[in-house]
Amino acid sequence: MDDKLDCKACGTILMEIPDNPKDSTPIHCSNCGAYLGEWGDLQEDFFRQAFGAQAFDLNNGNIIKK
Repeated sequence: MDDKLDCKACGTILMEIPDNPKDSTPIHCSNCGAYLGEWGDLQEDFFRQAFGAQAFDLNNGNIIKK
C-alpha cells in the first residue's frame, strides 16, 4: 500500500477513525497524530490500490489481510 494511506510523518499505516465517520471526517494517524486526510478520500485511495487484489479489506480503519 502506498500514497495517501501511509503517514508521511512517521511512516506507519495506522488510522484513528471515530465511530460512524462521514466522507468529510478528518482522519489522523493513531501513532503520531498527524493529519492523513478525509475519510472519503482515504477509503477511495484504499479501494483504488486494492482493487482486484482481493487480499486486503478495510474494516474500521484497519487494513485486514484476507
